[in-house]
Amino acid sequence: MNTKAYLAGFLLLAGTVAASAEIRTWTSIAGTTIDAEFVKLQSGTVYLKTADGAEKRIPKSKLVMEDRQLADQLSNPFASKSAEAAPAAKAADIMYELFGDELRDADKEKVSTDALAGKTIGIYFSAHWCPPCRAFTPELVKFHNKLTQDGKPFEIVFVSSDREKAAMYEYMEEMEMPWLALPFGDDHKGNLAKKYNVSGIPKLVIIDEDGKLITENGRGDVTQKGADAFDDWK
Repeated sequence: MNTKAYLAGFLLLAGTVAASAEIRTWTSIAGTTIDAEFVKLQSGTVYLKTADGAEKRIPKSKLVMEDRQLADQLSNPFASKSAEAAPAAKAADIMYELFGDELRDADKEKVSTDALAGKTIGIYFSAHWCPPCRAFTPELVKFHNKLTQDGKPFEIVFVSSDREKAAMYEYMEEMEMPWLALPFGDDHKGNLAKKYNVSGIPKLVIIDEDGKLITENGRGDVTQKGADAFDDWK
């Protein structure tokens, strides 16, 4: 093979891909839009350039799914996924859509959403100021600890309705919550509440590892069945 000819062809193709970038409308999950050209995707952030040359940065998790997929494609147009990798990638995208790229633990440390991979997930809508929540949370902690002890693939994401960040973490510490949480004030909270019809708290929604709804009555299952509820969710 003529190496020079091959390299010339590759560079021509790469140049064609780069030149294909154009100004388009990018949409966030909150519904806001921006007209800009794709520049790069780096560390979970999409870099864009507007017509007047201004740089804009948007976390990929804040974009609608179509735009996230386009950013992935534009950032690496030559990448291909195996048949085995595709389902896992799709499940990860769904988790990013639901929760964003990062969660928090009880020590306020950042934890990648990838920690949820392969697990049944409980989305726990609760708050420090809510008496019924404070009555149910210790029960849920025992439930979570039992499943962890038994090696069950289960995790909880706490979605706080507290009015202040300090109250959220005080609640997590006081109740010794062993699970993860959506960052305080994160935009995904409203989307989750709407998606799962949250009209009151506490509410425990159970989804499978692919993000499919199992039940919106996880609280009732935990209260009535204890650790056996997990087997019914699988």
